[in-house]
Amino acid sequence: KQETSFTAVGYGLQYINPVFVQADLDRMFSTPRLIQINVPGFTGDFSLLLSNNHATGGTCFGDSGGPNFLGNSNVVAGVTSFGINGNCAGTGGVFRMDRSDVLAFVNSFLD
Repeated sequence: KQETSFTAVGYGLQYINPVFVQADLDRMFSTPRLIQINVPGFTGDFSLLLSNNHATGGTCFGDSGGPNFLGNSNVVAGVTSFGINGNCAGTGGVFRMDRSDVLAFVNSFLD
């Protein structure tokens, strides 16, 4: 659903502009919203596209691999994967954790 929100967590860059790069090595979080699931011809059926904007925050360089929790829960819905542009704005890509092959892989380490 479009109103679905996430909590993205990471140690990536906090600012791109006006300072080209600022990384304070602080754990930060943002609350991006779902834009689209399974984008044909772009991400396939393994990704979510989330908002990266000033209102909700988003992810940036260095956040890759960090968790994206579903809303305020402790359920990891995905991991930060990629950004669309070099300004850390627009949309961010998240690799989905709800796929059966992904869950089988993760669970093989938990048994």
